[in-house]
Amino acid sequence: MERLNSDYTKVKTINYIGIFIILLVSFKVFSQERSWTIEKSKDGKSTVKHDLVKEDKRTHFYYIAQTTANVTLGELDSYFSKTMHHQNFLERTPITEEIEKIAGDEWLAYYFFDAPWPLANSDVVLRIKRTKENRKLIFTATAIAHNYKKSNVERMTRYNVIYEFESLDDQTTKITYNADYVPVGSIPKFLIKAWFPEGPANIVTNLGALKLK
Repeated sequence: MERLNSDYTKVKTINYIGIFIILLVSFKVFSQERSWTIEKSKDGKSTVKHDLVKEDKRTHFYYIAQTTANVTLGELDSYFSKTMHHQNFLERTPITEEIEKIAGDEWLAYYFFDAPWPLANSDVVLRIKRTKENRKLIFTATAIAHNYKKSNVERMTRYNVIYEFESLDDQTTKITYNADYVPVGSIPKFLIKAWFPEGPANIVTNLGALKLK
């Protein structure tokens, strides 16, 4: 009986420790906050907040751009679902193509980035997923390991982007672009300074305009 009580006490203690660790990790995750810098685009129509973190001689980009546009949810859905259009709203991305259809709402895509001097060109293979929630449409794009068009160009491995389109009324949609990625190489400060806030603001503006070449 004493042994059973001892074993029960040990198991109970282990359970408590496990719960404590889970709560500690959860608290750390949810309490972590970004040191956001918030700016308006030159035309005042878009809001951009960003935080840049140095990691192993590279820069981790975190930023969120948001605007509203006179465009319907259906129009944005049709536009974004064609991967070839992505080169029209993203800067310096001359190749955006669908590789493989996984399911009706999920596919693989390839992007090639034509970086400005002195940066090196790069590319990425993405898994894109579409989710519909009432009056909201969400596309998530996440980098995956893939051999498609593998060459001497360095491939990005950290690229997580969320596009959120929320219908405000029949003709107006709120567009949010949430980016979390690490570009290849070291980026000079003058290029980073030139990118914010107009770079991210242009992405959501181009999306709202359903920009074509």
